[in-house]
Amino acid sequence: MQYPTAKKSLKQQARPVIQTKLLKNHDRILYVNGLFTPPKSEERPVVSAKETEEWRSLFTMVLIAGFGAIMLVISVIGSYGINATNQLEAYEQKLTQQIESMRIEKTLKHEEINALKTNPEYIELVARKNLGLVHASELIYYLPPSETNSYHKDN
Repeated sequence: MQYPTAKKSLKQQARPVIQTKLLKNHDRILYVNGLFTPPKSEERPVVSAKETEEWRSLFTMVLIAGFGAIMLVISVIGSYGINATNQLEAYEQKLTQQIESMRIEKTLKHEEINALKTNPEYIELVARKNLGLVHASELIYYLPPSETNSYHKDN
């Protein structure tokens, strides 16, 4: 819309106010000086600030709840979650028990080695048990296997 320039100066003329949206400072200066006409605003229903604030708070709550749900799922199922941690703890206990049994076995083997090096009675016991050796002065009796012994061997 063009403003009339005759008879009155631009500052003295009454102009209709068309603007409904907020303008930036630069835009206001240009419109006040009359160089441009303000853009036509689209008719939109006016939304109250309270309603806008309610929507923002609702969106924020949904966003936080979603983030919390995702973190809960990750903490239960994820690779560092509760299930994985429990499995790792069970595996650690199993390995600890194996290490302890191996230490005991190692101690027994060292004692056996020491006994084989130093104790002649233990050497004789091992020779009798594992190799079936006997003294020259001992008598050996070979007994036929009995039925009760063969019955127990079959089962």
